[in-house]
Parts: sequence; structure tokens; C-alpha cells
Amino acid sequence: MKKIRIIIALAGLLIASLAQAQQEPMYGQYIFNSSVLNPAQAGAEKLSQWGVLSRFQFVGIKGAPNTNTAYVNLKLPRQLGLAVGLYQDKLGIEEHFQLQADLAYHARLSDSWRLSAGIRVMASNHNFNFRKLEHLEPGDPYFAENITSGILLNAGAGLLLSSQRSFFGLAMPRVFGKDMQIYDPGNYLFFNEKNRHLFAYAGTNIPLSHSIVFVPSTLLKYADDAPLQLDMNTMFVFDDVFSFGPLLKSNLSDGWVDALGFLIGLQLGENWYFGYVFEHPTNNLNIVTKQTHEVSLRFIWGEQKDRFRSPRYFF
Repeated sequence: MKKIRIIIALAGLLIASLAQAQQEPMYGQYIFNSSVLNPAQAGAEKLSQWGVLSRFQFVGIKGAPNTNTAYVNLKLPRQLGLAVGLYQDKLGIEEHFQLQADLAYHARLSDSWRLSAGIRVMASNHNFNFRKLEHLEPGDPYFAENITSGILLNAGAGLLLSSQRSFFGLAMPRVFGKDMQIYDPGNYLFFNEKNRHLFAYAGTNIPLSHSIVFVPSTLLKYADDAPLQLDMNTMFVFDDVFSFGPLLKSNLSDGWVDALGFLIGLQLGENWYFGYVFEHPTNNLNIVTKQTHEVSLRFIWGEQKDRFRSPRYFF
């Protein structure tokens, strides 16, 4: 039975790898919450914000990935920024919690351009909830205990080049391929190998008229032992209040599109912003699921009033 338990844990890891090696939080609204990708985004704008975000992936599949996020991103004096995020990922019986803090410095290169550099520290915990499994022998002692990783540490870093119209980012949210375990709960089974991710992204805003702004952006994702992925978003912003646009997720290594969908954003008064994403899988997953949903809510405050005119509003 001990071997069966190990096999089930390995199967959970295999499912995670099939779900696009999802070991970093995955979002359709990355342009709304880029601090999860890049620690250099901390305090990258005069605006500060806090927010919550939930992603319900592959709806209809039991144990499908679910991600929940709460974060705050603050502009500090002396060209500094601070961001703190709490993340929860669920996949089957596997549950992951992560607390991270980012510190960034923003140096002005010219009147138009600024270069930002950020570092990240994180503490996380990984659990396998075996008690939730349905098995043939109720009361089996080998499934009576859950497995926990204890407390794990890692670090990340990133760069950001930005102007009023455009931005370019490069980040590795998790530098070390193996977390440092600072507390061992005494379990005989524990996995702390992590796929290191490298994110490169860019975007700009193009005024089409006095009331309409076009904001295209793209994100390239590389991970160890996983296909190269490309996300493309386009947003049309109307009167600084309503935004809408299509999105595409592509698996470049296999040369086909993984998902198509759209984004919706709504400015609620001066400070509140609501975002929604719908994705429809176009790969083999559409046999068992037709939808992924993502919702977010943010509260924004700061000096800049003309928010939508700068793509950095979406940081």
C-alpha cells in the first residue's frame, strides 16, 4: 500500500505536467496582474493597488486546476516599490500555498524611459490531501494521513523597461530549480523539484480616436521540460470605462493553438476595476471541457488620473 501511495503522488505530478507544467500561477489577465510574473513590477506606476483574482480552469473536470490570489502593489518613496502576494493553487488532491514579497527599484533613463529591477523572496507549502481520495478500502491507514512539504524557500528576479506608451519585461519568478526546505515535517515522501519559468512580455497602447485606445500585448513562456507557450491579448478601451478584446494561447513547440477567448474590463467609478476572462480550449481537452473562467477585482489609488492612456495601468 505504501507503493500505491507513492504511485498516486507521482500520478498527481504527471497530471500537473500535462496541464502545461503549471507550477507557477497561470492567468489570462496577466496584463492586469503582471507583478505575479515579474518582481520589477512592484511600484512600477504612481498608482498603488490591491486586488483579488480567481481562475477556474477546465470547468467540468473533477479536480481541475483552481487558482486564487490576493495581492497589494505599493509605490514607495525613493523610487522604490513593494508588492506582496498570497497564492493558492489546487489540482486534484494537490494543494499549494505561496507567500511572496517583491522589492523593486526604478531608475529613470530619460524623460520617456525607465528601467526597473526587482527581487523576490517566497515561502511556500505543498500538500497532498490523501484523505480526499475515494479508494476501495475505507479506513486504510496508508491513506489516513496527508503529506505536507513543510516550509520551502525560493527567490526570483526580473527587469522592466517602460515608457508612457510601451513596456518590455523579462523575469524568472523562481530562480532555483529546487526549493530550500527549512522545516521537515518528517514525511517519507516529498517532492520539491520545480520547473523554472522564464517570462518575456511586451505591450503598447495605440490611440485610434479620442475615445478608443488599442492595447495589444504578448507573453512568451518558457519552462524546463515543457513546451514553449505564447499568449496574445488585444484590448480595445472605450472612453476609459469599458474594455474588450480577444485572446489566444498557443503551444509553439507543437505548432497549434491551445485556447481562444476574450477579456472584458469595466471601470467602476474612480477606484474600482472588474475584469473577466473566458477561454475555450481548442486542443484535445475540448472533448471533456469547453470553458475556463477568470474573474478579478481591484482597488486602485494614486496620483495618475488618466489611467487607460498608459499601458502601465494594467500592471
